[in-house]
Amino acid sequence: MSEPEPVILLLDALPFRRSAYANLLNIWAVLNGFVVRAGSEPEINAPTPALTLVVLGSQPIGSSEGRARIETAMRSTKSPVAVMVDTQSADCVNVALDLGLQGVLNVSETSEVLSAAVGFIIAGGRYVPHVRSAQIAPSEMSYLPYPMTASSLPDHLPATDNADGFELTRRQCEVLYSLANGHSNKEIARELNLSEATVKSHVRQVMRKLNVDNRTQAALLARDLLTTQNTKILHTQTVVNGKRSSALTPLPQC
Repeated sequence: MSEPEPVILLLDALPFRRSAYANLLNIWAVLNGFVVRAGSEPEINAPTPALTLVVLGSQPIGSSEGRARIETAMRSTKSPVAVMVDTQSADCVNVALDLGLQGVLNVSETSEVLSAAVGFIIAGGRYVPHVRSAQIAPSEMSYLPYPMTASSLPDHLPATDNADGFELTRRQCEVLYSLANGHSNKEIARELNLSEATVKSHVRQVMRKLNVDNRTQAALLARDLLTTQNTKILHTQTVVNGKRSSALTPLPQC
């Protein structure tokens, strides 16, 4: 199997929907150095994509048709495979995890969140919605491919061109890191030596500044805001302080 190419393969049996999704995804792909290829089935002897995205629509993940399409996609590549669905239940998410999928994307999310999820999966993460069975331990549902640490965070996170002018304080950056690692408010309070009420306040402020609706969306955006987009910020601060720290490592890029 060849090394992954900077290609996102979108598989959908419906031509019009396939074209619509491909065009929407292409906006993010072009900005991030990827090419979107769309088809109904995986191509034989085609370059290995960085991500295969199977559009199921209203077709349940656990249905015989859904499983067949997923298994066909997974046999054709060793790279991550995710599905895009109209709706999902906790049981469907459990099936997706059992099948080894790296993501379940719901079209009810905004295009910004779905694009962030795609980049997150390509970088090695696993994205699943909050609708999941209670027997799955949070520790098994890490948002990131490996834990992140906040020991070398900047004193604040300045506004960026595509962040609507928000600015995070150092404490809010630490809270966002903890959210990215899938920690609960109680765990964050213990780690940062804060009260749970204070943590809740910080979480609300972070979500408001990031313009997101839930912790999952905030965790997804944490990857871009605290690693890829802001590596230069952290590197600059390190040089000024005359120190070198490897506590914050950018996620691997394909």
